[in-house]
Amino acid sequence: MLPKKRRISRKEFPHILSTGKRFNSQSLLLYLALDKTNILSRFSFSLSKKTCALATERNKYRRQGYSLITENLKRIKPGFLLFFSFKKGSLPISYDKLRAEVEELLSNSGVII
Repeated sequence: MLPKKRRISRKEFPHILSTGKRFNSQSLLLYLALDKTNILSRFSFSLSKKTCALATERNKYRRQGYSLITENLKRIKPGFLLFFSFKKGSLPISYDKLRAEVEELLSNSGVII
């Protein structure tokens, strides 16, 4: 799990959704916004109940996403807010496929050094 200083708070979601750029993959949406108040890039993963009914499954995919971000943390440029949202009907997804999609979105958005 990422430390709290690396996660996005709920209060910031409206700002990210309204001003952020959007990138798509087969199973994920990435909303990317600049963060002028913080030097560190911060992240969040979201799954709605419509996407996955069981809380244990939602938590599993959220943890996997944070794990993938932790692996790539040294390569990600500072000063961004990155909000990943799973698309409806995209689950179940394997860890390897999730890794490929997260890395694809990070490279397409230009936040990887």
